[in-house]
Amino acid sequence: MITRPQTKHLNPNIINFGVGFIFIIIGALLALMISSDDSFYGALAILAPIVLGVIIIIFSNPYYGILLYLNYIFISNGLTRYVPENNIGLGLNFILLLTTLSMVVHIKWDDFKKLSQSVFYIAIIWTFYSVLLVVNPLFGRVDSLIYTIKVISLYAVQLIPLVLLYLNTKKDFNTFLKILIAWSVITTIWAFKQIIFGTDFYEQNWLDAGGYISHVLNGQLRAFSTFSDANQYGSTMAFVSFVCLILSFGPYTKIKKYTLFVISIFTFLGCIISGSSASLYIYIIGFLFFFILNKNFKTLIFGLIFGLIILFFLKFTNISNMNYQVFNIATSLAQNDASLMVHSNNQYLAIKYLENKPFSIGIENFQMFGIKNYSGSFFTNLTSESSFLSIRNQSGIVGLILHLIGIIYVLLVGFMKVFRLKSNDLRYKMIAIYGGFIGVIVTSLASPIFDQTPLGPIMFICMVYLTTADILDIEFVAEETEAKEI
Repeated sequence: MITRPQTKHLNPNIINFGVGFIFIIIGALLALMISSDDSFYGALAILAPIVLGVIIIIFSNPYYGILLYLNYIFISNGLTRYVPENNIGLGLNFILLLTTLSMVVHIKWDDFKKLSQSVFYIAIIWTFYSVLLVVNPLFGRVDSLIYTIKVISLYAVQLIPLVLLYLNTKKDFNTFLKILIAWSVITTIWAFKQIIFGTDFYEQNWLDAGGYISHVLNGQLRAFSTFSDANQYGSTMAFVSFVCLILSFGPYTKIKKYTLFVISIFTFLGCIISGSSASLYIYIIGFLFFFILNKNFKTLIFGLIFGLIILFFLKFTNISNMNYQVFNIATSLAQNDASLMVHSNNQYLAIKYLENKPFSIGIENFQMFGIKNYSGSFFTNLTSESSFLSIRNQSGIVGLILHLIGIIYVLLVGFMKVFRLKSNDLRYKMIAIYGGFIGVIVTSLASPIFDQTPLGPIMFICMVYLTTADILDIEFVAEETEAKEI
């Protein structure tokens, strides 16, 4: 059985030192507040123990850092609407960086054996290539490169080894699923609050500042919950809804099955009120691979017929017009849909412009960097309508090929390992993750969701579990065998 290093308890020496250090900091801040009559130091006296406590806990045990990160990814974007001047979203990067540094401090020679997995080497190669983009003669600014590498590479090269070392047991895998499902329910409740009772003061300010352009269509609000936008929220809910639905067919108690089914329906409704058109494909592709991996080709035929009926319902009938969010999804399937035509045109223009530039033109020309540094750049107002197009734009066709090779490798290895699983419990969980994962990949062809939070980090974690499913299977089978014997 694989165990994570040093996760049974916190290091008492670090805790004792940390508590003493916190008291010293609090005393110093209170003294400054009294002497200067400035409430700012009083606020710091309240916040400092929290921040320092988090730092101490993470450095005492990286396991708690990765758990904190997994919980924080669901609310970090939403919090920026309430405290934008403090850029609270940077806290997510801060937590991940601290956890990574803590891993480096705690790592032992034996731990390198656990890191010796293909998915880790893929992350290393991709990050190495991303860093090499600095030698691109068309490249300009280092700060732009660092920011983008953080999004497309550093998240992977930090998360993947952390999961391999600290979330590698049956209990950890189940904890990951529980966190994913719990936060999806919470954020969907918040999304329904936005639709039924309206947005609050801070959310409305965000909409008024420009968010309304893509989130208020024909006077109807697209729910975005605590996420960066409605597409990210809808796609994440589609992924979780699909996972819960597949698990509701698994070898569990009736209460657990019914609970998972209800959560699946609830989060699916969350996906609907987001009006996210691309998220529909997560279900279509996910179910296709569920029927294949479940080794039941009769249900595969049934599933294909059912999927065609749903597509026919959305594309060729007017019943969906009764609900705006469903109507928004249905119109995306029309060949003459204005949004689809804009997306296709943007992709064509970008590919045409970069066809003789294998390493692209420099990251600083894209998105916020292009607006800030090069207002007249070709890509300043040309949005990336796809996660893969974004990779192509930022790292060139060479980068896109490397990226696709890594994704395809994970899909092939994951398919073979999931197909051979012996544990019935793990098999359903991995089929659910695999179907949802490949659904997100296909959806990312039409929507920039793979490289955003929280779905991006979730996908990197799924990549680890899919490529190490055979190792988890050993523990699952051992416990199932022991339970039968008892």
